[in-house]
Amino acid sequence: MTHATNTDGAGKAVLYLRVSSKKQMDTAVDIDPDGNSIATQREVSTRKADSIGAIVAREFVEPGVSASTIEKRQVFQDMLAYLRENPDVRYVVVYARSRAFRNYIDAAITKRLLDKLHVRLVSAREDFGDGVYADAMEAVTDIFNEVQNRLSGEDIRIKLQHKAINGGTTGKAPLGYQNVRVEHEGRQINTVQLDPKRAPLVRKAFELYATGEYGLERLEATMADLGLTTRATPKLPERPVTFKWLHRMLREQYYLGYVTYKGEIYQGRHEPIIDQDLFDRVQDVMNLRSKGGQRDRVLQHYLKGTLFCARCEERGQVSRLIFTEARGRSGRRYAYFLCRGRQDGVCDLPHLPAEGVEQAIVDHYFAMTLPPHFVTRVREVLADAMADEQRSVTELHASLKRRLKELEAKEDRLIDVLADEALPQAKVRAKLRKIQADRASAEAGLANTSAEIAAGAGVLIEALELVSNPAVYYRDGNDTIRRNLNQAFYQHFYVDEHGVQGSRHNPPFDDFYAAHQLTRKARPTTVMAGYTEPDTHRDPLAEASVAVGDDSSSSDLALSLADILLGTGSSKNTLVELRGIEPLTYSMRRLVRLGPSGPCRCPRCR
Repeated sequence: MTHATNTDGAGKAVLYLRVSSKKQMDTAVDIDPDGNSIATQREVSTRKADSIGAIVAREFVEPGVSASTIEKRQVFQDMLAYLRENPDVRYVVVYARSRAFRNYIDAAITKRLLDKLHVRLVSAREDFGDGVYADAMEAVTDIFNEVQNRLSGEDIRIKLQHKAINGGTTGKAPLGYQNVRVEHEGRQINTVQLDPKRAPLVRKAFELYATGEYGLERLEATMADLGLTTRATPKLPERPVTFKWLHRMLREQYYLGYVTYKGEIYQGRHEPIIDQDLFDRVQDVMNLRSKGGQRDRVLQHYLKGTLFCARCEERGQVSRLIFTEARGRSGRRYAYFLCRGRQDGVCDLPHLPAEGVEQAIVDHYFAMTLPPHFVTRVREVLADAMADEQRSVTELHASLKRRLKELEAKEDRLIDVLADEALPQAKVRAKLRKIQADRASAEAGLANTSAEIAAGAGVLIEALELVSNPAVYYRDGNDTIRRNLNQAFYQHFYVDEHGVQGSRHNPPFDDFYAAHQLTRKARPTTVMAGYTEPDTHRDPLAEASVAVGDDSSSSDLALSLADILLGTGSSKNTLVELRGIEPLTYSMRRLVRLGPSGPCRCPRCR
């Protein structure tokens, strides 16, 4: 039941306008800067103030505050302070009681506070008049508003959980993704897709941190240089991502393709930016740095990234050795390598002192040095292959040129035949196309010159120079030289408390070592394609264990090289043809400049 409002003695009024989320402030901003909801409340509340003969003295806008109690609403508290300082204000006008109160207790407390100030709360949408029954109707309305608010909250929670279980994103997508609206079967739906500008940079941040060479502060500066920024908001422009933001981002499983709701993890429908291996490596680095009160500082070592646990390898598992430092009672720091599997409780490899591991790698280089007579023989084989190739190329080119002349003559005859319309044109054109295809094939053969074959042989010769005596260079080199040598020669070292138990070489070194092993197994002390290997020669390579992680390459290049050295008849040209003209890696190019005096000391190589 509606009663007329008593306007006798009307004075000043204030408006209290409120929305529960910032998103509501962004609707129809082209009509009103505060959004459509606030604009509507302002218009309706102003009309209500006019209807009771009150003058609007001030307007209080509470934007995007979802707090359910009045104590947490700063603007509401500011309004109460204003009312205390301005006793001539008689009314507080709201759009609806549900806009001001989310529970009946707040409504009752506010009513008592306003009564003490002789201020009346007026709802533009609900006017119950004055008196006991009006107060009762207001109280009932407030109770129903609270019930409705709680039921709506429960409904939202159920829907959000259902969305998460089905892989949906329940809020604003993290950095690297975009919340978008797309059309699906004729309907507009909300979904998440990769941010083409930021997603590659987010992955780069994970990759850099996983190397263990970046702390959060350095990563922050690096990503700022690369252009990783936050998304712009109505109030803030794009800005570089802070290290605190990066710390949260590096822990976020959303980038793996999962969504989290109320502590539960569900498989998401969005596209992952990183894989599980990269995420695990990042967590290992973060967990290691968080122990013992350490700050996020970077521990550098030239062997980081190349050492793996030999015990785990024997069990068919892959586990890196992580570099760390421990502080003794005296305050001195001790450097160690430890197996990541030990952190997970699946490996019992003890902590390995870094100094001992460094010496084990030096010993391994000496043990894996190829004997001089093998290097010399391979160099001779390559030289012979080049000489044979030059003769073969000359003969091949002569044959191809003769073939081209024959095809040109046939083509000319068929073109003349096409002029005679009495002959079957389709058959003539088919033969002409066949001749043109054969001609293209012959011309392509001419393009494969001896220069390309020489380039392939050159790659092998450069690699052969590197394996002639790397151990001395490694032993005497500084950390940078040792890192470059490791990156050039090896993919992994497999280490335990007894030293290096195995290794994997990079191409083409794996083929050289495999070929030498094959020749040793076939003829350990007999004649091998033109030279006799002394019985007294001790070959550490042949004695080294191949049970854990050692190269056991059986590639065409390794087999062909072994066949030639053993004199079983493989073509020497196969060597350079198989290798092709792929250039050396960056680390190998730097190390090619090793000479009798040792590694190059120029700034570029250092």
